[in-house]
Formats: sequence, structure tokens, C-alpha cells
Amino acid sequence: MAASSTKREKSKQNQREIFETIKFQTKEIIQSRKNINYIIDIQSNLESEESAVVKASVKALDKIFCHLTSNGSLSEQGPPLETEADKTVREWSRERYQEFQDHAFKLIAAEQISLQEQALLTLMHLLQAEGQHPLQKLPEGKEHMFPLDLLEKLMVHMLNLEREAASVITRFQEFMEYEDVLFHLLRVLGKILKAQSNVDEKFLKNLIHILEHITLHNSPLKEEEKTKLFCSNKKHFKWNYGQAKKYFSTIWQQLLRHPLTPSLYKRVLVILPDKVLPHLEKPLLLTDFLMESYRIGGAVSILALHGVFLLMQNYNLEYPDFYTKLYALLEPGVLFVKYRARFFYLLDLFMTSTHIPEYIAAAFAKRLSRLALIAPANVVILLLHFVGNLMIRHRGLSRLMHHPEDQNDVTDDPYVMNENDLTACKATDSSLWEIKTLQSHVLPEIANTAKFIERDLPKLEWDVKQDLETTLEDLLEKELKRKNPTDDIPINFEKPTKFVCVKHEKLSVYFEL
Repeated sequence: MAASSTKREKSKQNQREIFETIKFQTKEIIQSRKNINYIIDIQSNLESEESAVVKASVKALDKIFCHLTSNGSLSEQGPPLETEADKTVREWSRERYQEFQDHAFKLIAAEQISLQEQALLTLMHLLQAEGQHPLQKLPEGKEHMFPLDLLEKLMVHMLNLEREAASVITRFQEFMEYEDVLFHLLRVLGKILKAQSNVDEKFLKNLIHILEHITLHNSPLKEEEKTKLFCSNKKHFKWNYGQAKKYFSTIWQQLLRHPLTPSLYKRVLVILPDKVLPHLEKPLLLTDFLMESYRIGGAVSILALHGVFLLMQNYNLEYPDFYTKLYALLEPGVLFVKYRARFFYLLDLFMTSTHIPEYIAAAFAKRLSRLALIAPANVVILLLHFVGNLMIRHRGLSRLMHHPEDQNDVTDDPYVMNENDLTACKATDSSLWEIKTLQSHVLPEIANTAKFIERDLPKLEWDVKQDLETTLEDLLEKELKRKNPTDDIPINFEKPTKFVCVKHEKLSVYFEL
């Protein structure tokens, strides 16, 4: 035990000595080019088995090479009166710089997340230094050149990461806030996708992770919103939305040619409506992709809904069967899917128009009422408010409250639940007996809500957005906080002080006397 402790102390002491040496050598190199050979010593530490030593060496070399870039020591072309000795040193320094870059790219795939992130930060520092002080000779008449090659290499390594790439890609998002980085990133991603005809799942997963966090703006920033540039200045770079749109469209056209796994399919469909469609040159090119998605069924169809609707609303896509397909999705399974809240939010959006034919509104009201009979308690409130809103928008549906008069039993209901043809399901001949039934629900909250069909409909709609995320726990807590009029009635027996139930059961939390 004592030997093990001594060994650890010795290792820590050795590590501290290495850190001090690295710090000293870095300072010496920056102070004078005569100490440039210290780079070899620091680079040798990159092969260390101790990640702390590797990280310290990367930070030191980051500082050194950014300094050498800024003072012209790494330029492709030396000054006019450069001596042969200076030229040799400059070329040697460029070779060491390239070696360090290559090693930093390897560290992007390191096992330790801290090393991955440090490698990313270092490469971005180098990119910034090269952008501000170009290593290559600039073409005549050009004052600035973004280091596209370095950014492209970085993206290739990040997109091909086999290990968990989420942390390093998330860290890269910090740099996507800079307009010059974002603009050239779009250019580079399109180029990479064009060059790689066959890509695997990990590549697509990493690419989609990056695309999920790209936000384009199509108007000049307000005065109070300062333009953020990473390695350019306002004189050399101006955001060109038209060109950015072309690059962005190329990326998505190339991406959607590749087969996607179900999970990636869903991630793409989530971001398409708000983050992608408004910034494509030709949004209607996504019609086939969205239609195929819509036909798949289940959660994929739910997520494709919004994109299809936007193409119809904003880009004049003709799809006469939209509401028929939407109606077909109203099956019991939709009450339990992961994207339930999103589905009902979109359904409310699609049904907002008062120009929807009454027979369509009646069919939706009837099927939603039928689903309310089997829905979880927290979803019933949402469905009741949804049906109520349909009746407010389409006042003619009020006849469903009592129509038909000769219907004495639920078996007399003419409505055909399994008929997906909106004109043949006979919803307008039916009544909302399901909502009348829910007036006998065990939960007072639901029973009271269902009584809306016996009152005059309000002028303002219910805000269904408030019901989208309601949980069973929310309803339980609300009921338990409700004032019970029998609480103060005198009783002639001793009240219980605890309730025997499964440990950590929700009821045990609320049962207090």
C-alpha cells in the first residue's frame, strides 16, 4: 500500500516537472527563434500515455504555432531579403506545423472527450490564425482568404468519427455562431457530400447533428446585434444569404439521396419545417421525400405532416387527400407515441381554418370523441378541448350535441369508425354521445370539462397548448389539492396516520394527515 502511494506521488512529481519544462520551452520559443528546436521536445510529449501531458503539450504548441503564424514565420513565401539559413528554419517550422496539425486531427478521435475538445479548440485557433495571417501568397487584388482546406479536413475527421461524437460536435456549435465560419462551413459540407457517394450511418448521424444546429438568417442583423466574425473583418466578409442558400440546398439535396435509418429519418423530419424548408432554393424538391415519409405511417407520418402542410400552404403544393390521410392517423396508437404532443399541436394548426368543409370537421370531432373514451386521463382533457374548439369554429356542428333524436342506444350510432372516407363515415348523422358519457368520469376535472356540450359554447377557444404536456401526475396533484367539503366533519373514530402501499408509490407521497 505504501509502495503504491509512493509510486503515485513520484508520478505526480514527474508530471509537474514535465509541465514546468513545457511552460519554460514555450516561453523561450516565443521570445526568440533561436530556441525553435524546443518544438521537437514538446512534440515528443504528444505520444505520452498520460492524457494530462498530451493536453498540456497541445495547448503549448497551439500557442507557439499561432505566434509563428502571426509573425510570418510559417509563410509559404519568405521576405525578399531572406537568407538561406532563415529559409531553412522557415521550411523546417512549416514541416513541424504540418506534423502538429496531423496529430491534432488524430486527437479529434481520441478516447478521452477532454482531448477531443482540446484538439478541436486548437485546430480552430490555428484556423483563426491562418485566416488573419494567410500562409499562402494571396492572389493579386485579394486581401483576405479563408482557410477552407483546414476547415474541410476538420469536417472530414469529425463526420467520420466512429466513437461518440456528440460532445465534440456540440463544442463546435460555438464556432457556428460566427458568420464567416458558418458560411464557409456550408460550402465545405456540400463539397464533402458531393465527393463521397457512399457514406455510412455514423457519417450521416454526425452530419445531421451538425445540421440540427445551423440557423440561417435572411435579413441584415439589427444594429444592436453585432456581426460576429471569427477570422475575417467587415471589410473582407459580408453575409451573402443568396449564396448561403445555394450551399445549404446542395447539402440537403445530397443528404436525402442516402438511405436513412428510422431514428435519423425522424431527426430529419423534426428540423425540416422550421430550419430547412424556408432556406431552400426549391422547397418543392422535397415533395417526394415528404410524401414517402407520410405514407410510411406511425411516428414518421406524424413528423412528415408539418412539412407537407407547409408545402401546401406556402408553395402551392396540391394534395387533395391531405385531410383524408390526416384523419387516418387518428388511431388509438397515436395517443401513446413519443411525438403525441407534437402531433396534436400540428393537428390543431391544420384544423384552425374555418374554410374546412363541415363534414370534415364533423368527422374529426367524432373520431376524437371516440378516442377520448379510451385515452389516458391526461389526454382526455386535451381531446375534449379539441372537440370544443372544432365546434366553436364550425357552429353548424352544434347539432351533434343532440342529433339524431331517435338514437337511444350507442349501437344505433350511424358513425362508421373504421371508414376513412370522410364523406362516407356518416359523422354528420351522428351525435357526440361519447362526451356525454365522459360526464360520468371518475375524475371531476374530466367530468366537468365534458359538460361543455350542455352549455352555450364560449366565444373564445380553449388553449390546447396548455394541455399538450399535462401528465397523470399533474391531474393527481390537482385533485389532491382540491378542497374537500367533508374535511371538517366531526368523526367518532381515530383517523389513520399512514397508508400502506408500495414504497415510492405516488400515492404514498400525497397521503398525509
